[in-house]
Amino acid sequence: MSNEERARWGILGTANIARKALVPGIRDSESSGLYAVASRDVARADKFGEEFDVPERYGTYEELLNDSRVEFVYIPLPNHLHKKWTIKAAEAGKHVLCEKPLGLNKKEVEEMFAVAEENDVKLMEGFMYRFHPQVQRVKEIIERGDIGEPTFFRGAFSFPMVAQDREDDIRWKDEMGGGSLMDLGTYSINTVRFLFGEEPSRVFARSSYHPNHTAEAETQAIMEFPDGRSATFDVSFLLDDRASYEVVSDSGSVKAFNTYGPGMGKRVNIEIIRGVSREQETLGPINEYALEVDGLVDAAAQNSKPLITREDSINQACVMDALRRSAEEENWVEVKWG
Repeated sequence: MSNEERARWGILGTANIARKALVPGIRDSESSGLYAVASRDVARADKFGEEFDVPERYGTYEELLNDSRVEFVYIPLPNHLHKKWTIKAAEAGKHVLCEKPLGLNKKEVEEMFAVAEENDVKLMEGFMYRFHPQVQRVKEIIERGDIGEPTFFRGAFSFPMVAQDREDDIRWKDEMGGGSLMDLGTYSINTVRFLFGEEPSRVFARSSYHPNHTAEAETQAIMEFPDGRSATFDVSFLLDDRASYEVVSDSGSVKAFNTYGPGMGKRVNIEIIRGVSREQETLGPINEYALEVDGLVDAAAQNSKPLITREDSINQACVMDALRRSAEEENWVEVKWG
């Protein structure tokens, strides 16, 4: 595909996730090219543009959105800015890939999709792991009944951000939608919802805080599903690096390792356990960010639903709302869908 035929992407901000993940994803994609970057500081946009050979660099987000040549926009901004700039991008006629969590609550997510639909553009929440063959393979194992009828999910996602000694990190700021639940917990929630193919009925969460920060540092949660299935997960900015989950039945289990970011040249493993039998599968290396980019471009070209749909993101927000409320009230909370 020639450069002229490639979908033209613009990035709002120069966040590390854009630098380390989305830019390589666009470069590895079959469909796209990085055309523009914007920052509130034009010098930062220029530096980013020089590093990644981006043709257009802007000193405001509005300038990028006003560029009619930009077709797709990636939003890696702090969580509390997702709604504002997703809506502005949609109103400018751009298709939008916005990092998770899409909004701070269900109401924001619904408003964002309403504006996207009014302007006939696609909006997709950035759960890149859903494009990786690892989770697709786990889903296949479950649906084929290879481990029996699964009834329990356990997830773990952590890294010692406290050791990075970055006091200004937005993930430590509650007013910006920070915290381990909003950052890391979204993945376990999305994963079990996808693998079980249903929604939880009630949840319980407990959060703890670091003395120097406003956002919660760790959360442990339980999710109950209507058919007797259940899930637990823990997330933390204090514990060592972990990124894994397992699905268990009375006759077997499947475990996924190094998930939630296994791309960029890494191989990942799946372990299938049936009694004393253990079987390992290795997948990759595959850049799931490239697949994510191609997926949104294809949805726009075909006028079809993206892999992460409106309904999926709204339901995800409902569960997040319930978990945050549970942590505040220190009690079980019914998930509200209406």
